Amino acid sequence: MKDQDSDHPTCSICSQLGEMEWASQKFGWGENDTSLPVASKDLVKIRDLKPNSSRALQLWQCPQCMTYYRFESDYEYLVNGSEDEQSLKRLNAEEAGKLLDQPLES
Repeated sequence: MKDQDSDHPTCSICSQLGEMEWASQKFGWGENDTSLPVASKDLVKIRDLKPNSSRALQLWQCPQCMTYYRFESDYEYLVNGSEDEQSLKRLNAEEAGKLLDQPLES
């Protein structure tokens, strides 16, 4: 696996993403909602590490420079609405390798 750490500054997708990105939404508080950067929509899901789970743990990859990212989502259900969170973390080659080697949850 090649070392992607030096590729992202020149990649048109990854150069728009930080090492870590966070987003959150809270029902009824739309003015405070945040989203992951638009460039994250260009990443490709290559492995779902928790298939059939309502809380995502996925390995995403940039189709241009092949950099890997870990995408996670979480939520808390509340009587007056839910709170949703998403995170996207750029991975180095070692971190990506561990996720690629990890057995899938059932």
